[in-house]
Amino acid sequence: MDKETVRNNRKKVVFRFIYIALMGCFLVLLFDSESSNDLLGWAFFTMSWSIKTLHFGIKERADGNHNRALFQFVMSFIGGLIIVAVGVIYLFDL
Repeated sequence: MDKETVRNNRKKVVFRFIYIALMGCFLVLLFDSESSNDLLGWAFFTMSWSIKTLHFGIKERADGNHNRALFQFVMSFIGGLIIVAVGVIYLFDL
């Protein structure tokens, strides 16, 4: 194996670990006994989705698909705005 393959495999493992951790937090917070944590659970799900969308946008841009990359970046930005809104709602009890 060359160094580039090892580096790419390491990156894939790290991203998969992040996705699994966020989805695990989503499931734990969504199905616990306290219903006030559901909003935070959905925020973890949205964070997972927006990170994955951003990652796909970076890959699309590297492949030369600028329109698809722009769409992915806009969707990731919208997901980030949703995460900020949920964080404000959760922290300030609005």
